[in-house]
Amino acid sequence: MFEDTEGRDFDLSGKASTGTIGTAASWLGWALLLSLAIVTAIHAVSLVRAHTGLSTASGDIFSIIRVSGVVLVELFAVVTAVLLATHRLRAKQKPAAMAIEITWAIFAAVNLISSFAVEHGGELPQFVGMWVTYGLPVSALIVGIEFYIVLRLNPDAARADDNAELAEQFERVKHRAKLEVMGSPQMRAVIRQMTWQQLPPIVGRQMNLSERQINALIGQAPDLLDLNGNGIGDILETGERIPSANGHGRAVPNPTSRAGD
Repeated sequence: MFEDTEGRDFDLSGKASTGTIGTAASWLGWALLLSLAIVTAIHAVSLVRAHTGLSTASGDIFSIIRVSGVVLVELFAVVTAVLLATHRLRAKQKPAAMAIEITWAIFAAVNLISSFAVEHGGELPQFVGMWVTYGLPVSALIVGIEFYIVLRLNPDAARADDNAELAEQFERVKHRAKLEVMGSPQMRAVIRQMTWQQLPPIVGRQMNLSERQINALIGQAPDLLDLNGNGIGDILETGERIPSANGHGRAVPNPTSRAGD
């Protein structure tokens, strides 16, 4: 340990030196992996140009997109590697992320072999032709689907889906209850009685009826729902309550009594 005149300590031990070298080696390793991704991307682009005859020299944006589309494989792999290194992936995301890295390694190896075979000239091996014709065009799509799976396996996304589904269940129950209430015989009876009470004054004044005639029409408004058919609105019936199985009791209708009698 060394202390300068200002009281600051500097760790000059072997452990500090080893840590510094390890950090530098780690950054160098990441730089080399990035370089490898760039190299494989260049080989993939050269394969596309050699097989399709597309050229980016003219600046045609569509040609550039078609040629550079295969670079998406490397981009997905780099982003996944960064997410793994920064511990942003959790639970089931980690195996899915490793599947992306393995897929990228396989695609990169085939790209390198195919690129060297094309540059060598002569008759191409059969697997190279199959890869350039069928594998290379869909390679970015395959890795993109795997990357989407990684994102969907996020535990936070799963919890958000559960919360959204629970909210949807509540909304569905509320909607069904609303339909049940609005379509019930009770609601129809209330609306029928309300209409009998509201329309006579309006129509009566239009027809110059007297207040006595209007009141007579209002008095003809039907009672509320009468499920037992005794001519008395259920809401007006009274009766003593007897115990029921659930302990709350139930009312025994009394057909001969009305509220207010």
